[in-house]
Amino acid sequence: MSDDSQTDLKVAGTPPIDVRYLDPAARPPLGWLRTICFGYMSALLSALTFFVGTPLMLLGAHGRGPHVFARLWGRSMLGCFGGGLKLEGPGRFDAKEPRLVVANHSSYLDVCSIFGWYPGQARFVLKQELLRLPFIGWYAKLCGHFLLDRENPREGKRVVDRAVARAKKYGLSPIVFPEGTRTSDGKLAPLKAGVFQLAINAQMPIQPVAIFRTYSMMPRGCNYPRYAGEVVMRVGKPISVEGLRGGPGRRQLAEQVEQAFRDLGVE
Repeated sequence: MSDDSQTDLKVAGTPPIDVRYLDPAARPPLGWLRTICFGYMSALLSALTFFVGTPLMLLGAHGRGPHVFARLWGRSMLGCFGGGLKLEGPGRFDAKEPRLVVANHSSYLDVCSIFGWYPGQARFVLKQELLRLPFIGWYAKLCGHFLLDRENPREGKRVVDRAVARAKKYGLSPIVFPEGTRTSDGKLAPLKAGVFQLAINAQMPIQPVAIFRTYSMMPRGCNYPRYAGEVVMRVGKPISVEGLRGGPGRRQLAEQVEQAFRDLGVE
């Protein structure tokens, strides 16, 4: 039996993971101290990674340097605050083929998870406003992440065209959260079809990824991880965009991606 077949059986035969396996509304003791510790440690890790990686980033925003340090940052963050990650279906990743990576979004820890374990050259599609943040904004600019100006929708098409050109030229995989924001209840929110236009324009396969347990660990509105635990990330089968165009194509992809998330166990 091939590795991919074994992966299919493993994912399909595994019951859905309860994203609320720990109570996200619970308030562990000494919350103020946890907030301070998390803020200090996350800032320290981000600063160290940024300053150590800056020489490599300056050599080229599309090279391996930014990718290596993004992985280091993601794994360090989860190691300190989450306890690590279990990756199911890694054979479905292809580091050599650019894909639009889509994931459900429950927590800030989702970013650490994808950065830490995605094997290919990946860049997030980010809001322009993030450029104002120390370290995060500087890193996003230096490393060539795809920046979207929500306050100027007319720029949308030009942003997509530039992203397509860069993704093709440098073999980059854009990463998006098609829900648009973090879930407030641990369940999958409606997907925004517009994010799939990038994949259609680039004729780039879509790579669904389902992330579990981050909602319980650090839900929306929480300033620190409330629990230590192992994140689970399941990789779905790539979705082809061949032959899809315009609004109907975007809506079809939104339905397919939602179904892929459901098949992977997302509620």
